[in-house]
Amino acid sequence: MLEFAKKYGANHVYSQFGEEGLLIEILKRLDIESGHAVEIGANNGKWCSNTALLIDNGWTCKMVEADFNLWQTCAESWKGNDRVTCQCSMVDKYNVNAFVDESCVVFSTDTDGSDYDIFEALKAKPAIVIIEVDSSIPPNEDRSNVEGGASYLKMLKLGIKKGYFLVCHTGNLVLVAKEHRSLFPEIKGDGIQNIDKYFNRSWQKDPA
Repeated sequence: MLEFAKKYGANHVYSQFGEEGLLIEILKRLDIESGHAVEIGANNGKWCSNTALLIDNGWTCKMVEADFNLWQTCAESWKGNDRVTCQCSMVDKYNVNAFVDESCVVFSTDTDGSDYDIFEALKAKPAIVIIEVDSSIPPNEDRSNVEGGASYLKMLKLGIKKGYFLVCHTGNLVLVAKEHRSLFPEIKGDGIQNIDKYFNRSWQKDPA
């Protein structure tokens, strides 16, 4: 998993932690050239976006942002592009399925809050999910923070339960539907066993 991220991760234009390069390689292996993406927590539509490069390459996209000022900037950024829909709304477990349907191929969510509940409630099954975890929680702890953000372990367990496997962790979990697992022979394990292999040991408490 670390090797995959190191080999393919790259921020070509917009992404923050190499997600664009990872997406390019994953989509190549899945033989997907175009499709529909949804980004929840879209910010201004371009800053740290995991989907904007897809739009530049002909994809359709729904960008949803709760902050009115950021939504205005997002709408202005993609003004005139009829492949992009920008919506101003809070997204939670009660309404996520109003924004995401079975046409979604790439789903990205970064709300600095209830991403776990959003993912858990999602009925559609995008081929690729990019989802924020709370990296301030030690990755081996199975818990959420007070805002609803989940630890690496808690979110990964949910992803596996929903039929995904972990390609890599960038600060976001990059998950792919398990029916494509054979296309990623270099990915070993499930990301849960031997968690310390995938993280800097500095998060671990010193032995008593």
